[in-house]
Amino acid sequence: MMQPEIVFEDYYVAVIHKPAGLMVEADAFENPSVEEFFFRHLQEKFPTHKEYFIGFPHRLDRVTQGLLLIAKTKGALTSLNQQLEQKKISKTYFALTEKASPHKSGKLKHFLKKDNRLRKAVISKREQEGFKACEIAYEYKGETSKGLHLLKVELLTGRYHQIRAQLAYEQMPVAGDATYGASTPYKKDSVALIAQQIVFIHPKNEQEMLFEIALPEGAMWKVQ
Repeated sequence: MMQPEIVFEDYYVAVIHKPAGLMVEADAFENPSVEEFFFRHLQEKFPTHKEYFIGFPHRLDRVTQGLLLIAKTKGALTSLNQQLEQKKISKTYFALTEKASPHKSGKLKHFLKKDNRLRKAVISKREQEGFKACEIAYEYKGETSKGLHLLKVELLTGRYHQIRAQLAYEQMPVAGDATYGASTPYKKDSVALIAQQIVFIHPKNEQEMLFEIALPEGAMWKVQ
């Protein structure tokens, strides 16, 4: 399994490129996680410290790769959580879908409920008890030489499996995502969804911070 990459780090925050197949938080089954990786990193960097703080203002699905924000102090976590609530953090994804979008751009608005038994999200067009509003904005980038379709997606709310579930509900499942009905294979323990860019306000100096990663090379991600 690939190791996470530290894209940026200072006293208050870190930005990690999480590979697909890796959980964000440690669990009781000792699965590899970003939390475990970053804890070891802090131990090596600050061997005399007795305590380390690691906070996650947002998450990425295990099968999704991309940029993940980590708070290294309680104050930083409070600030980043507030930014999320106030929609001051921008998160942009790219996805390869099995079918093309019917429009060049637009917004998808649904209601979502997490099904803990099936470990997936259930989508509804109308509001009902137990469901929460979810919304994404998208831009269709075109068809790739492998017959897939590239979408740029901005996450406007942060719900469980939101992008994967909403696109699948609109008959555009993400390649490799058998959980939501995709039949096109992708990489092992991975779906064709990448958290490509994140923008936030630094919790200490209040400067805007922007980080992005390149999309994978190769025909699968290249628009004709």
